[in-house]
Amino acid sequence: MMFRSNAPFSTITVYSSTPAEPQQFCVLTNTTSLNYFLSPWTISSDNFSLVSAKYSGASFSPGSQNSPVIPAFYQAGDPIYTISPYGTLGTLMQPSALGASGLCAFNNPARFLHSVTTSCLHVISNVNVSCMADPTLSTDFYYRNIRVIAANPTAGNFTGQTVPIVSLVTDTPQLQGNGCTNIVSEVNYTVVYNGTGGVVNVTVSFTLLNVTSGAVSLGQTFRVLYKPIGATNVQIRSGNPGYLANLPVLTDTGPLLIPFPVGGSCSSSPVGFGVNMLSGCTIRAQSSETCSDLYNRTFTALLGGKSPQYVGAFGNAIESGQWIPIIYQNCSTWPPGNCSSCSLPVSLNIQILQAKVGLLSNPQSQVLGTRFLFGCKLVQCQEDIVLQTQVSFTDLTQRGPLPRSRATIIGPLIPGSIGEQNGFALSLVLACVGYLLVM
Repeated sequence: MMFRSNAPFSTITVYSSTPAEPQQFCVLTNTTSLNYFLSPWTISSDNFSLVSAKYSGASFSPGSQNSPVIPAFYQAGDPIYTISPYGTLGTLMQPSALGASGLCAFNNPARFLHSVTTSCLHVISNVNVSCMADPTLSTDFYYRNIRVIAANPTAGNFTGQTVPIVSLVTDTPQLQGNGCTNIVSEVNYTVVYNGTGGVVNVTVSFTLLNVTSGAVSLGQTFRVLYKPIGATNVQIRSGNPGYLANLPVLTDTGPLLIPFPVGGSCSSSPVGFGVNMLSGCTIRAQSSETCSDLYNRTFTALLGGKSPQYVGAFGNAIESGQWIPIIYQNCSTWPPGNCSSCSLPVSLNIQILQAKVGLLSNPQSQVLGTRFLFGCKLVQCQEDIVLQTQVSFTDLTQRGPLPRSRATIIGPLIPGSIGEQNGFALSLVLACVGYLLVM
């Protein structure tokens, strides 16, 4: 039997007049427009337009987009605003990986004072077509006709308050034979700022490479570094002074990097302090390479593209100038000749010794030493070469003794008091100790 109705109708219970008749729970449909018990309409191609007219409209139309409000001065985490020659406002982008595929998404804004490195995968289905047609493969896309708003706008007037993005590299992709030259694989922005005065200037540098025809999975890396005006080095902190967990380990070439697989190529990823990591990628020898060439390429790939010589002792090493040399332990050398069978470095074990120093109430993490231990093996160059880098942190902190409780002062002895009894007991103990010494 049904005793409750969620429909918007009144209900009534009809009780039985005799024990043999069951009770009835009735729903009174007094409004036909709200009657859920009516038979649904039969919709066909003939009457669909008439039925759907009541509900027609753009379901996914974007809302009204207002112009961004430029702040009086940049604060940490604010997007860096740009303006085009036609007056269109935008933001300085730092492409990042999208989802599990790692494809490049160009909707990630760079954040003020957030020095970040991102890597992503750019799939080129046809190099001969995309070489000149894909703007994200050209250096022009990242700096030409882009001016950065320095902040402090006056009534929305940006004239004279913008700075151009300056690049010393002006090469653009060119089709040559069966390949494409000067394709962007790495973009490095350096933003110089003057406190609340805003952005002073912006420069960009590129790493370019050449690719052959066909389909290519290209790994691209994007870095944005911030430097206060007057500083000689790019100011990157991973703590002040001690390292903070998960922030990049600093070296003389920037953050410590390890190889990271992006599609079918090798990219790089920074090492976070205190985070044990294991990563790698796969490369294949080219027909024109010798064992010496391939050795250098695998050696560089294991290091994430750079060969640092020093690691920062503290998270503010660039400011304090405290650096520790890295101990390199290489493996066997390569045999001369063409690339048929070579002894190559295929693994790297980065061992970092750390410790906490300073006060127990405010310990600071410090790097004590770093060793790069390479492993080689004989590989066939025509096969895929799997590279692997491992990072391990070992804590060597020496704990000091636990703090002792302070001595308490016993008040003057009062006859018959607890203090007098304690004093008597202490005298008795000393007398016994003196007796034992005499004996």
